[in-house]
Amino acid sequence: MTMKYVTAFLLAMLMLAGANAATIKVAFVINEGANVMDIAGSWEVFQDTMLDDDKETMPFELYTVAPSKTPLHTTGSGRPGMTITPDYGFSDAPAPDIVVVGAQSGGPELREWLKRQHADGKTVLSVCTGAFQLARAGLLNGKSATTHHWYLGNFAEEFPDVKLVREVRFVQADPHTYTAGGLSSGMDLSLHIVAELFGQQQAQRTANYMEYQGTGWKTNAGVAVLTAPVKRQLWRGRIKPDTEILLHVLTTGASSTYTTDIPALHVADAPTRVKTADHLVTFSLAVGDGVATFSGSGEAGATAISGTFIQDGVAYPLTLSLSARDL
Repeated sequence: MTMKYVTAFLLAMLMLAGANAATIKVAFVINEGANVMDIAGSWEVFQDTMLDDDKETMPFELYTVAPSKTPLHTTGSGRPGMTITPDYGFSDAPAPDIVVVGAQSGGPELREWLKRQHADGKTVLSVCTGAFQLARAGLLNGKSATTHHWYLGNFAEEFPDVKLVREVRFVQADPHTYTAGGLSSGMDLSLHIVAELFGQQQAQRTANYMEYQGTGWKTNAGVAVLTAPVKRQLWRGRIKPDTEILLHVLTTGASSTYTTDIPALHVADAPTRVKTADHLVTFSLAVGDGVATFSGSGEAGATAISGTFIQDGVAYPLTLSLSARDL
């Protein structure tokens, strides 16, 4: 760690603790599809922090902020979850000292608001896949970060310029930007922030009150990637009677990688870039000196995808059928 980095970090902490001695404002960013644990875990840590002084000071002031004050839904086991009415919109929210961004749908308004907070030197924390929102806002370019271990592959593919750190509870990207792993990791990151501001004894006091026995905020030991479930699928189809296409899907957690075999064209284990949007499915791969593409559609959960495969300018109808899973 360079002296410049250390100095910047200390200045950020001093500004946070000193300029807002009465209260430290913590803004929880929410959007449609916000994850409850990502909000609740960190909220509980900051809410339960009571200083061991003669006034038993509660140093944090908490509030929610969203694109508007329109009620929105959290996650809810495949259905709309609980309804939350945000305290503020981005346009009228009080200036925060700390920003917490959990997993959520996001959007351009969130990205612009995060850029402003970061530019103003506010402490920005992401929890779980909230790291995607920070990265999309450009806050992690060329820096280190982590996210939920199921989504490490997705993150690495979307943000190749971010140094992804695995098997940790949280990562400090710069003097005032942090990313946490999945769900309960947000509690560890928040306790870490409490420890940075008020000392480890105070953070332990907060953890004890919560009856939280996790030690990740002290050790930063995360979840081994190998604990993520691994699933395999094989999709088959033909563009000619003698030309079979085999698309292999390997999914670790929620991150999938794809390879394609076309034996008749001497293509084996070709890396394949797949994109999905609504019911549309497209993919591309190198075949010989060119690039072959497929564009088709299939309902969610479907066992067949029908579309057009184009190679060397020639279009072929192609239906890929799910041949096997969990190989």
